[in-house]
Amino acid sequence: MKFFHGPVNDKKQHCKTKAAQSRNKACQIAYSLVSYETLKQTNSDSPYGNICQPVKQMSQMAGERNVKSLDLPQLEVRMLREILRFLRPSEERQVWLVGGSIRDLLRGSTTVPDLDLATSFNPIGFAREFARATGAGFVVLDDERHVVRVVSAVKGSHYTFDISEFRAPGIDDDLRARDFTINSIAAPLFGSGAEALKDGRIELYDPLGGIEDLAAGRIEPSSDRLFTDDPLRLMRAFRFSALFNAEFSSHLHQMIVSQASLLKEVSGERIRDELFKVLGVADSARWVRIMDSTGILAVILPQLHACHGVEQNEWHHLDVFEHTLLTLENIEKQLLIDQPFGWWHSFMNYLNETVSGARTYAQNLKLGCLLHDLGKPPCRRYDSEARKTIFHGHEMEGSNLARDIGERLRLSLNEIHYLQKLVKNHMRPGVMLQQGLNDKRLFRFYSETGRDGLGIALLSLADRYSALGSLGDTELAEFTAGIFQIMHQFYEQLKRPNLPPFLNGNDLIRHFKLKPGPEFRRILETLEEAQFTGEITTRDEALTLAETLLKQ
Repeated sequence: MKFFHGPVNDKKQHCKTKAAQSRNKACQIAYSLVSYETLKQTNSDSPYGNICQPVKQMSQMAGERNVKSLDLPQLEVRMLREILRFLRPSEERQVWLVGGSIRDLLRGSTTVPDLDLATSFNPIGFAREFARATGAGFVVLDDERHVVRVVSAVKGSHYTFDISEFRAPGIDDDLRARDFTINSIAAPLFGSGAEALKDGRIELYDPLGGIEDLAAGRIEPSSDRLFTDDPLRLMRAFRFSALFNAEFSSHLHQMIVSQASLLKEVSGERIRDELFKVLGVADSARWVRIMDSTGILAVILPQLHACHGVEQNEWHHLDVFEHTLLTLENIEKQLLIDQPFGWWHSFMNYLNETVSGARTYAQNLKLGCLLHDLGKPPCRRYDSEARKTIFHGHEMEGSNLARDIGERLRLSLNEIHYLQKLVKNHMRPGVMLQQGLNDKRLFRFYSETGRDGLGIALLSLADRYSALGSLGDTELAEFTAGIFQIMHQFYEQLKRPNLPPFLNGNDLIRHFKLKPGPEFRRILETLEEAQFTGEITTRDEALTLAETLLKQ
């Protein structure tokens, strides 16, 4: 899809004025990164703020070790009462509310649409009976382990019940078989628990101290079998740590370091899902760095880990790995700033769109930051004549590596193409600024990249800030202004009408007896570019240019 429509030459003065305004704003913004730490503390209302507030901000009640009960939202009470009529809990037929819903209520959530129930009996038949009677969705997730999912539509929303038989004999062993103590808090829905539910409350049962760990902002394993039972929990530890801004206990940290290699047994798509949840927080670079220090990164992204110690040239003050992590940090800083451009919110809305499943452009852009220089280690060589280290072709090599990584993580084709586009073109905005911005270069850039060129431009800016070398503040400010001008021009061109081409494929066939092929495409693209830049303004001029191109 082409995103530049119509010439801009007739509005040169207007564009110069707009460019000057954008440059002045961008020069000011160039220095704002210095105060990022202050900004991060005060910008909680940013359109790209952290997904979850820190655990330490939870209610005072949740911070008390002796919490005995919690109030449930009314709709959740109603849903539980309805399904319990079919499960018919008792001392002999135990039903417990477990898992993330209790954790989220303790953190102050006002609704918990995903409810996990653990039972002392096989719940599948009873859940099927409930689904038939209420019209709810029903699916058996694991027939052997007796796990079933029921989905009910209520007031335009969906409530999901995941119901499973105890993972081990009794509730205590079931809770120890779970991942982390913050997810191992339970509430009985029988006996006194049933009486509490009548009053809209749940009684809490916390044998592993999950409430205390939650209040302390600490991720603690429920048992030493944590990772051997399911190695994916190595990634889940980082997910919960990132989402809740919580720290690993020393015991958990040691377990991760000693058992990181178990992740090799886990499929790419399962690792992908957890990795993207980490990339979804506002400061994911912090957790990527911890992944590296614990050995996790060497398993899930060995090509990135291999960038350690790969020295660069005079343009860089860091090795490839540290430069890459700083690039991610810098792009996250930019995303926390509410830039003073009219188009900035449109850009942020674009980043928050999903590419595939629940994965957004923003998450893929961050992954692109991690991949953008992976081609450097295999392309590194020393130019004896120039007496410097060079990385010629690292963009194309990196694009191939991005494809391989995307396929291993089972990303969609759209995501793989997006990542390849980011990596292949990440230096292009800088080259355009070095050569001088003009209509033709901007047209070619956005014709080839579409709106993804916006992410490429921001990546280029973060990349430059992470490769300071000998550049001074003035040069960086000018580069920043130039990048924002490139992004600004995309939105300016969207305002222009989509002019019909002077010539189309049928014209080339009729007038020049051409057949569709590479030459055919080259002529049409050149004609489109010439029409955009104002080099041709009539159909006759288009025919003349086409004839000239055929003679070349």
